[in-house]
Amino acid sequence: MIVWREKFRAVLLHFMVTLVMALGAAGLIFLVWYPDPFQTMVGGTRFFLLICICDLVLGPLTSLIIYNSKKTRRALIFDYTVVGIVQLAAFVYGVVSIANARPVYVAWAKDRFEVVMAEDLDDEDLAAAQDPYRTRPKWGPVLIGTQRPSTSEERNDLLFAALERGKDIQNFPRYFVPYEQVTEQVKEASLPLDKLYKRRPEARAAIAAQHLNVPEEQLRWAPIHSPRMYWTVLVDGKSGELLCYLPVDPYDS
Repeated sequence: MIVWREKFRAVLLHFMVTLVMALGAAGLIFLVWYPDPFQTMVGGTRFFLLICICDLVLGPLTSLIIYNSKKTRRALIFDYTVVGIVQLAAFVYGVVSIANARPVYVAWAKDRFEVVMAEDLDDEDLAAAQDPYRTRPKWGPVLIGTQRPSTSEERNDLLFAALERGKDIQNFPRYFVPYEQVTEQVKEASLPLDKLYKRRPEARAAIAAQHLNVPEEQLRWAPIHSPRMYWTVLVDGKSGELLCYLPVDPYDS
């Protein structure tokens, strides 16, 4: 005779353990690797929900199948050890996959900002960089600038990399510089708000909702590109400081 009450108690206990794991991973992912608004901009939320749904549903369901109070203690320990190893391995694999796809830099490149993902940086390119750009940041994306190659040979290499491998300057850490070194470029290349309003009238309400302590006439904007979409960045026209990110695609017609 199946004792459903005991089975559901086992399912609930399994669910609670899995939920604690998921909450711990959520804190790491959304507070460290994908801080607001990058979970939306680059899709961290979608990947995490997929992992959690599978883990929170499939994991506890195994308890409904394997738990039986008539089994010996040794048999139950063996069953749950196997299930735990499989479930933990799948969970760790998912979290590591999210970590490998996390944003590590926001780079000013030419005339826009680029979100650089951890998987977009090759180890050999990191090794060729200067400190502190020889690693993939672990505590959220770092705002940086990029410096154009100084020799024709480097410019040709960069051109071939773009044509052959789809890699541009933001994928080569040896060209990274502190953001403070490119604020003049940002101020020159960023655009006045009236051009954004003409393209996307709804941007006016999005900007008003930010409650920025900068006069509107001092605000300028530039596009930011991530692997999934374009957004808009607001910058201070006087200092070049990055102020906020807007979920507005400036190129969407």
